[in-house]
Amino acid sequence: MIIDSHVHVLPPAFRERRDQMAAADPWFAACHGDRRPIATAVELIAAMDAAGVDRAVCFTWPFRDQALCVECNDHMVAVQRESPDRIIGFAIVNPASPDAAAELRRCARLGLRGVGEVNCDAQGFALDDAAIAGVVEASVELQMPWTLHCSEPVGHDYPGKGSTTPDQVARFAERHPSLRLIGAHLGGGLPLYAHMPEVEQLCRRMWFDTAAGPFLYQPSVYRAVVDLCGPSQLLFGSDFPLLKMDRYVSAFDEAGLTDSERRQLMGDAAATLLQI
Repeated sequence: MIIDSHVHVLPPAFRERRDQMAAADPWFAACHGDRRPIATAVELIAAMDAAGVDRAVCFTWPFRDQALCVECNDHMVAVQRESPDRIIGFAIVNPASPDAAAELRRCARLGLRGVGEVNCDAQGFALDDAAIAGVVEASVELQMPWTLHCSEPVGHDYPGKGSTTPDQVARFAERHPSLRLIGAHLGGGLPLYAHMPEVEQLCRRMWFDTAAGPFLYQPSVYRAVVDLCGPSQLLFGSDFPLLKMDRYVSAFDEAGLTDSERRQLMGDAAATLLQI
């Protein structure tokens, strides 16, 4: 089974509301202005069929406005119900919102499987804010893993590069050892610090997705993460519609992963994490 662990869709009506939402949400404006396309669930399924992807872990968008998050969650519930064998829906909340934990419980009752893509810069909170502790506790209680937007502290700038760097991610993971945590975008490079024994120990209880990897790293990075953290901790994620799913295949080939490692990366690790 091939599972894409990081894709985005939005309600079709959001295309018409793009300018309105961009004016109210700077992160949405930076990433969706006139640059990145907005994909619908219908377009996602078509792309999955073309790429031979069986299932996808599906996010909407990390809006700061909790009301928009609720609107997105209602849409994700409908998308998952329409394609239950293809879509694994994650809820989105602003962790700093006083209503976030209650919304997560509602989403869990409606069948959503995780939380993400949570984004500190987009949503206006910090990982060490006391206000988000209740949402973390609710996520653990509901067995809903987080996918957290992470960024590199070095390298080139780009729309979507934020301030949630490996040091912050590591401290957050240490404070919340019961939270199943997926570091998006290879955790901003956190697993590359796993030459340090304590970081290796931490990374071997986290997961890292490959979303946007071709924009950031040479293919050798996938070999390094597997060697340092284990093949079960690396998840294929395309960041569709930013990148097409087949863009990654040649990079995985060039990384020299074994057949067993490829099976873990392309779906087995995600299936185990999500208990599919």
